[in-house]
Amino acid sequence: MAQSSLKNLLAEDKNVIAPLYGKPDVDFVEGKGSYLFDADGKKYLDFVAGIAVNSLGHQNAGILNAISEQAKKFIHLSNLYPNYPQIQLGKKLLEITKFDKAFFCNSGTEANEGCIKFARKYFDRKGEKNRQKIVTFVNSFHGRTFAALSATGQPAIREGFGSMPGDFVHVPWNDCEALKKEVNKDTCAIMLESLAAEGGVMTLSHEMVETVNALQKEFGCLVIVDEVQAGMGRLGVFLGHEKYGLKPDLVSLAKALGGGLPLGAVLLRQKIADELKPGDHGTTFGGNPVACAAGLSVVSQIATPALLENVKARSKQLKEGIAKIVAKFNFLGEVRGEGLILGIPLAQEKSVGDVITAARAEGLLILSAKGNVIRLLPPLNVSAAECDEALQKLEAAVSRIA
Repeated sequence: MAQSSLKNLLAEDKNVIAPLYGKPDVDFVEGKGSYLFDADGKKYLDFVAGIAVNSLGHQNAGILNAISEQAKKFIHLSNLYPNYPQIQLGKKLLEITKFDKAFFCNSGTEANEGCIKFARKYFDRKGEKNRQKIVTFVNSFHGRTFAALSATGQPAIREGFGSMPGDFVHVPWNDCEALKKEVNKDTCAIMLESLAAEGGVMTLSHEMVETVNALQKEFGCLVIVDEVQAGMGRLGVFLGHEKYGLKPDLVSLAKALGGGLPLGAVLLRQKIADELKPGDHGTTFGGNPVACAAGLSVVSQIATPALLENVKARSKQLKEGIAKIVAKFNFLGEVRGEGLILGIPLAQEKSVGDVITAARAEGLLILSAKGNVIRLLPPLNVSAAECDEALQKLEAAVSRIA
């Protein structure tokens, strides 16, 4: 694409779209597998994957076929009627995860909103109306609607929006003593991500998992695990909490679930479902038949042992390769994360934005996380050769700003 045409595209975007994102000067026209192509035909290795949405890459044949076949039947029904694609996807998720019921929505923030509402309604119906407090973690990210934003442990993104829904408390990540001080017989739930990706690619300590499990047992509070980014195979297990041994009562899913279409879900235990009634919660578009058909293809592919083994193997390969790069540059910190959510902290004198720009110039798409951290989110079916290519491009990008 000529530079003038690209400038026109960015100008049109600025004139039409609300100014809520900082967008680079690139015009993507096609994606295939682990790659995106711009209007000039330049090829980019996509280690953003739509922020962990395109977990099976671009133009996945199974997803495309599922969307096409369902769209020929009907695109939307509403939740006033049984929806067979929704039932099929729900059955598959419950079979894999051993939960008891599923609720479908449109996004991760809505899935977390559903978890919060279901948890509070559960105790209200049981006659324990005092159980309102939900304990979450500093630097967590649970979404941008008001309740999900209240649960998010990042004050900066709440600033300027007025009063937040109450009864949310944030404790430092992996601070077991702080958590113990906040949880008691009036606590509704402990809410946490299986890996805090947006908050800086922070993993759970064994001690924190043991503490959460012990508090859940002692006080009967619920545990909500946000699997929006770290679930769906990204940590080398179908849901991230399996890796750590958490025992959630409610789980939120989204991002990868719809294969690129808007789809979220709440998985819940039977005891919670038993306290819910028609009208307690709802959604017009949630569980859309086309999105659920795509989701069934996604879940079926991700749940295969070969795919999950690939995640583990590529994670090991990338960690080892990143460690070699880190050893060459004193402004890079030790690689962090699990599976195919990996982070590299930068010393404060270097900007993660500069690395992202340099990587894009090299033909590699990466993104940031809180705390000046480079974040890598490749497709789960990325190949060994593509990971080698990514490491080469990443080293070249880091060298540009060294």
